[in-house]
This record gives sequence, C-alpha cells and structure tokens, in this order.
Amino acid sequence: MNEIEDNIQPSVLSTEPKPKIAFIDDEKRILRSMKLLFRKSHDVFITTDPNEYIDYIKNNHVHVAVSDQRMPERVGVDILREVKEVSPSTMRILLTGYADLNAIIGSINDGEIYRYLTKPCKSEELQSVVGRATEIALTYNPDENADQIDSSDNKQTLLVIDENDELIEQIRKQFSNSYKVLHATSLETAYDYLANYDIGVCITDINVAGENIAPIIFTLKQDAPHLVVLVQTQFQDASLLIDLINKGQVYRCLPKPMRASLLEISVNRAFRHHSNLKASPELVKRHEVEHDPENDIRIDLSNRVRSFIGKLRKRFSL
Repeated sequence: MNEIEDNIQPSVLSTEPKPKIAFIDDEKRILRSMKLLFRKSHDVFITTDPNEYIDYIKNNHVHVAVSDQRMPERVGVDILREVKEVSPSTMRILLTGYADLNAIIGSINDGEIYRYLTKPCKSEELQSVVGRATEIALTYNPDENADQIDSSDNKQTLLVIDENDELIEQIRKQFSNSYKVLHATSLETAYDYLANYDIGVCITDINVAGENIAPIIFTLKQDAPHLVVLVQTQFQDASLLIDLINKGQVYRCLPKPMRASLLEISVNRAFRHHSNLKASPELVKRHEVEHDPENDIRIDLSNRVRSFIGKLRKRFSL
C-alpha cells in the first residue's frame, strides 16, 4: 500500500481514476508541497524540467497544468503556451511571485490561461481554483467541441467602446464589410447596445470618459459569458491586468495605438471564439468568472444604466 492510501481500508478505496494535474517549478521544495497538497484528490506529476513537463502532458490526459513563471530555462508563459498547443483541453494556471507585466499580458494573449495567481498563494485559494478547473476539465470533451463556424448570412456584431474618433474610423474601414460595427462613447450607450443587440465581440478602452470600466467588464462576463472582450490600454497596472484575467476572462489585451494587422487577426479570432462559445456550453465553463459582490459595490451607475443591466441579465437568462 502506498503513502497516499495510508490509513484507508482497501475495501473503501475508490476505483475511479483520479484527475491528472501537472506542476512545474524550479524549487523542489514547492513541488513537494504541491504533491502533498493534492495527492489525495489528484494523480500528481511534478518536475523542474520543461521538456519532461511537456512530454508528460503530450502523452497523458492532463486535466490541469500549473506552472511557475520565473524559472531558469523557460518562463511559465512560454511553457503554458506550448501546453495549449499540445493539449488544448488542459486547464492552465500561472503562478508567479512578482508582478511581471510582460508575463501577465503574455498569459492573456498567448497562454489563454484560466487563472493567474500570485505567490505566496494560500493553500485554500489554490485548492479552490484547482478544484474548479478540474471540474471544468472533467466535463469538457474536445471531440464534441470542434470549431464552430457561423454559417448564417447575418453579419455578426462588433461593439467598440471608445472616445477616439480615429480608432472608430479605422475599425469601420477594416471591418464594416465583414461585421456590423456599433460605436459607443459612453457606458450608457454601450449598455443600450448590449441590451438590444446580440453582440459577439466588444473592443473597449479600459477608461471611458475618465472612468475605469474594469468592474463593468467583470459584470458583463458574469451576465454574458459568450461575449468576447478585447481590451486596449496602456499597460501600467499589473493588479488591474490580473483582475482582467481572473474576473473578466478577457480574450486579448491590445496595445495603443493598435496596428491594423494585429487588430485584424485579433478581431477575426475573437469572433471565431465567440461562435465556439455559443455552440458549446461546456466551453463557456472554461471561461467563466465568479460573481464578486464587492464588484457590485464598486459600480456606481445611473438608474438608466442599471435598467440596462437588468435587461441584459433577463435576455441572457432566457
């Protein structure tokens, strides 16, 4: 009887295989701690070697991959990017002991991670995040969630929330032939569109009319999980970017000013992702965000906007 089964009678041991989780870190002490923390609930693989890590995930059905960011040979973002390539269904979590803006942006744009956690991370928080990621992975069948293409003749709708006339003109020129483009210069107008149109992709500045609209993004993703959000901003606030991952599940962060080529690629991929989300409830779970009561307190909106939120929630609950 191995150490995991100590003090457990053989007759009551579960015959169900445990979900697999893989950890990589350059500190063996941390890896040992991770194995102890998860050995009862998961089949745990640990390593300090990136090549060994990728090989294991390539050859096993791994449900959750957890990587440290700062390691001697390769950074965590690059490792999780490769994990995504060899095993798209694996849920990806990035751990880091410092706020690295490049790592955060990379984890959004390249790794498409489920959560970004800062170290030291409490055991309870890590267990909660890994537990939810595991539940999602267990219900996701990649064979049943192949790319879905919108074959209807109707144009999909792109909403741009920004006060910059140059940007909206650029977007109209680039995308009017392919998508229906709506433009909002205020939150009220944006919610009006969201409550009355089937918006597939939203491009938004993080600040509109001098107001940080991150809490609005968090609310949108709670009420409209298949809405795909592209955020454009000057990348200066690491904690904000982490929240955009964990609470907003933003699809991409784009620099300002945006290059036409990058914008073209990002928007087309975002609409493809939106079509996949609409076609697959299981896929939506992989990009879900949890309700944050504190977020409701931070949003100070007019009654008119609150009525739009009510309409939005009603429409997406049908």
